[in-house]
Amino acid sequence: MDTFPDENANSGPRTLRRGLQVLRCLQENAQTGLSVTQLARITGLQRPTIYRLLSALIEDGFARSIPGTKRFMAAGAPSPSTAQRDPRIELALPAMQKLAAITGDAVFLVVQDKHESISLWREIGPYPVQILATFAGKRQPLGVGSGGLALLARLDDESVEEIIALNSKVLEQYGGMSPREMRQLVQNTRTRGYSVVGNYAVRGALGVGCALCDGKGKPLLAISVTAITERMPASRQREIAGLIQEGLRGIADKL
Repeated sequence: MDTFPDENANSGPRTLRRGLQVLRCLQENAQTGLSVTQLARITGLQRPTIYRLLSALIEDGFARSIPGTKRFMAAGAPSPSTAQRDPRIELALPAMQKLAAITGDAVFLVVQDKHESISLWREIGPYPVQILATFAGKRQPLGVGSGGLALLARLDDESVEEIIALNSKVLEQYGGMSPREMRQLVQNTRTRGYSVVGNYAVRGALGVGCALCDGKGKPLLAISVTAITERMPASRQREIAGLIQEGLRGIADKL
């Protein structure tokens, strides 16, 4: 159990760092909030410590509980029941929740915005070690994450080259990615039928993603599953891709 002895000169700064860590997690999950169990799993802190930190954050107005639930959220975030959510979230949420429960890992809903990808939603699975590679609202160059790569690979060659050129100056910030490597990842995704990206956006993580397209082949959204690399041998990558594709078919039936 975590303790904070008064005689420890580092107790104050350590408590502050942990409190900020909890607050950051709440801010990154503003649309859904998090339970104490989820916070403990993400931060690695003991539940009694989480309760103490939450109590202090609530008392000072930095966090609040969500009525009728066991979850908490950062102060100032809109309530999940009243938040104006992207309709694509409502379409994908059942499939994402099922994927998170089956795989145990983190599931992401990703869409394209010009030469970038945007993560619209994140579902956290029950496996105790999570790679939370992104959060709702996060932008990054299209293709550096598995969801974005799945979308990029479904575009025509001219669009792919244009997007890679626009992102060329920032790709190196993602694990030393280069335009040449991005082109190879796109080709691999097209050949395989699903994307696989490891150790670029987040060290020690590997993601698998698939895209849903409209009747004209335009990518609408992508769903990806990310886990620690050790949990993602090739056989499991194929299995997860199949589960994602099954979920996307269910979403397509609703369109």
